[in-house]
Amino acid sequence: MRYRKHPAVLLVAALVGGCSEAGQSPTTAPFTVDGRLPAYASGGGGGKVILPDGHQLDVAFDPNPPARTKNRVDYHGGPVMVDVQNIYFVWYGNWTADPASVTNQEILSWVPSDFCGQPYTTMWRAYTDYLGNAPLGCIVFGGGPVDAYSHGASLSDADVADVVRQNLISGKLPQDPKGIYVVVSSADVQETSGFGTTYCAWHGRFDHNGAPVRFGFLGLPDRNPTNCAPNGMGPNGTVGADAAASHLVGLLSDIVTDPDLTGWSDKLGLEMADKCVWTYGTTYTAANGRRANFKFGQRDYLIQQLWVPSKGGGACQMRP
Repeated sequence: MRYRKHPAVLLVAALVGGCSEAGQSPTTAPFTVDGRLPAYASGGGGGKVILPDGHQLDVAFDPNPPARTKNRVDYHGGPVMVDVQNIYFVWYGNWTADPASVTNQEILSWVPSDFCGQPYTTMWRAYTDYLGNAPLGCIVFGGGPVDAYSHGASLSDADVADVVRQNLISGKLPQDPKGIYVVVSSADVQETSGFGTTYCAWHGRFDHNGAPVRFGFLGLPDRNPTNCAPNGMGPNGTVGADAAASHLVGLLSDIVTDPDLTGWSDKLGLEMADKCVWTYGTTYTAANGRRANFKFGQRDYLIQQLWVPSKGGGACQMRP
């Protein structure tokens, strides 16, 4: 995973240009605020800070992993998502009605379908905005369309954003001010900015019709199981969808607490889920003999822990 440091005086500029060293050309810009500078409070100190770009949900075998549990998370002045959120999927690529595709969709759809009021999501409530408003820890699943390769089988970050945008324009997705839109790609789809090599999911923002659209990308880890599904078969009998369920809850946690990349993160640019990826806490044995640590509805899952802040710094946990 690549992490680049930024002088504090360049924090605002980096939000639009992506992560880059002073005097160097920026990397591909994250989709944040369509070129408009958001308010950002660095916390002062004049030291070097790495800003999140939404791509820090790290791969399992990063040769140079960040110090995930070393630094506290800080609030940088931006919004958090404080109401009930509606999540919509765009099933991108090959999602025909064969048994494997149906099973993968069911495994992933169960997660947001039973995501309201869980002890797991109450950990979000520690991440308040500047008025003290906290996320409610509740997401409602709104379904979503199948998009059969409208942008081809190889996607850039800009393509992912445009997949969401075009489905909003066509009316296949509602423009929902409380919405989170996740492009879920089949295993034959490549995301060229680093899926499976530097990250397992990512999120960003763009504006549409004058309103913010918070969105993410989630690829099936079957494409690179070594880095994004290292535990092998999961409690639901799949490799990719079981692993993607953990990336999905991490992705949603990062979006809710840092929707515009100006909310909560540590000085390395890690958001609350990024700090605890690949940690699971106490596990149990599911019916198929695989490890699990959580039940959504009638299904067992092995999902990552989340960072719970404290006066001493914080820790990775499965509940507050």
